[in-house]
Amino acid sequence: MNLRDIKYILALAETRHFGRAAERSFVSQPTLSGQIRKLEHELGVTIFERTNRSVEITPTGQLILQHARLLMEQADAIEQVARAHQDPLAGPLRIGAIPTLSPYLLPLILLPLRERLPQIKLVLIEEITETLLKRLEHHEVDAALLATPVSEPELVARPLFEEPFWLAHPRQHPLGDKPEITEADLEATELLLLSDGHCLTHQVMEVCRLAERPRSGEMADLRASSLETLLQLVGAGFGCTLLPALACSGETPPDSPIVRRPLHLPDAYRRISLVSRRSFPRQQALDAFAEVLVSQLPDSVRTLPSAPVATAAPAADDALNSSALAAASTSATESAPEQTAAPTAARASGAMPASGSTAEPGSMPTSGSTPASGSTHTSADIMAEALAPPSSAASTASNK
Repeated sequence: MNLRDIKYILALAETRHFGRAAERSFVSQPTLSGQIRKLEHELGVTIFERTNRSVEITPTGQLILQHARLLMEQADAIEQVARAHQDPLAGPLRIGAIPTLSPYLLPLILLPLRERLPQIKLVLIEEITETLLKRLEHHEVDAALLATPVSEPELVARPLFEEPFWLAHPRQHPLGDKPEITEADLEATELLLLSDGHCLTHQVMEVCRLAERPRSGEMADLRASSLETLLQLVGAGFGCTLLPALACSGETPPDSPIVRRPLHLPDAYRRISLVSRRSFPRQQALDAFAEVLVSQLPDSVRTLPSAPVATAAPAADDALNSSALAAASTSATESAPEQTAAPTAARASGAMPASGSTAEPGSMPTSGSTPASGSTHTSADIMAEALAPPSSAASTASNK
């Protein structure tokens, strides 16, 4: 039994399909199937019950898989500690991002990251929040760009910026005659929403008090899986929606059927943070990543005072001391501004409020990373792959 065999059974457990598990593991299906049968024979138990239509996990297999996940988490921790002891910035850095953020943020930061941090081999994964939190727990990603707060005590959040919401409505719409959109206007408007599971849906419902009133009729039945689909529905005259500011970057053509307007409401924004495990040894790599990210943000969002700045490299002994890292992360979190506190200057100018924002959910492993459950390549994968130096694929492929 070796780590390769453990990876195979975990891949099959997550996909329940030999072909997809083999693809994820970068081996042929007969190779994966043969190794799993060999492991079962070695252990003297049946981990998977195979039929012509499905692959099911036996009760004994469930117990084995629990230990297998712990084993892979510890193997990953050993690799991360070793990298932190040598060069915290070297090697793969697996960053997750929610899909309402990644298409608009990644194009801004990928080239600067390559120029300023060439030793970091970035692996990008796009998933909804719930999936990214599970991947953090299972050591399948190192950090994730999420709308916060998150409640998991083993995680620490680096607040980066606050992103206001904009209203998108058809050009011929009653709201187009209003010089400014009020909270009452939003509460009286049926909005197009993303499908359940996306954090943006929950945030929009909070801003517009949608949870307090029943949804029925055509608008309640129209749910989209992406912001682009929502915009197409708005352009076709089906209704209005709220968009994060980064999705509204660039000029709108004069003949566009869609009007995008900023909102000046106290709670109409979300807070984006870089969330990681407290015990992650390469905190300096995350700080460096966050510093580059913040430096590329446009004026349409507000950088938070608690966003990280460059710091001196920690001593090697500190990098190996996970409890010290956890304590440092806790201290940094406690010293950050309360997520519900509104900066006085922002309130005075009416630019952006700072009351608490709720978190929510985003699939994209790039080459060289062993993908996690159900992930698919996206445009962000292609960008990251194209921008990576020639040695990047080899480096990430050798990871684990």
